[in-house]
Amino acid sequence: TIAARYLKRQRGLARDALARLAPEDGARDENEPEEALEAPLSLNARRVDAVIEVLREAGAERVIDLGCGEGTLLRALLADRRFTHIAGMDVSPRALERAAKRLRLDGLAPRQRARLELFQGSLTYRDARLAGHDAACLIEVLEHVDEARLPAVEEVVFGGARPGLVVLTTPNREYNVRFEGLGAGERRHPDHRFEWSRAELATWAEGVAGRRGYGVRFAGIGDADPEVGPPTQMAIFEREAAS
Repeated sequence: TIAARYLKRQRGLARDALARLAPEDGARDENEPEEALEAPLSLNARRVDAVIEVLREAGAERVIDLGCGEGTLLRALLADRRFTHIAGMDVSPRALERAAKRLRLDGLAPRQRARLELFQGSLTYRDARLAGHDAACLIEVLEHVDEARLPAVEEVVFGGARPGLVVLTTPNREYNVRFEGLGAGERRHPDHRFEWSRAELATWAEGVAGRRGYGVRFAGIGDADPEVGPPTQMAIFEREAAS
């Protein structure tokens, strides 16, 4: 109704607008195709382990998982008492409901429950709740965002929230040729708006770091193929002291 009224009942424009908005609401709910593809490599678990290791090395205590989905990373964070405050944000209310069930939110001891908060929000809109964290994680999230919206994500994460540490993982497109059953040019998940090569991630990440006063370094997750690199790539942004 809002879209139709705003666009003065022009059905074509309203239909296009709703088509762009709808996938964002459910993009993180149904990850079965990607999980099935990556399962033989245990990539989901290896990503979580790699991110936790970076957070521990940095001494982060207050951590927010942006695009938390069903709470895989949140569960690992909750199990480690060095993380004193843990927040999970997702655009999908359904994903947050699943996360609450998976984390057994209603049955947590009061002290554990006080460490954790879940809330609905979008990576493309400034939100005061995102500020005040030592570290922000974007685990297999960026590729679900239209490339035209990446400047908005940059502003929200690196301009508004501005944590000391940002840990981001995303598929390495070059590795896709090693997946059986994935055709040439196909992406790992039908909702992925893009999948970057290592050079493409480096170009974007170094641009963000330079504009926002961060340093950035890169790492691979999963066994690296000598020709096409690792299946998952990770960018680790650390805010520079003077910024």
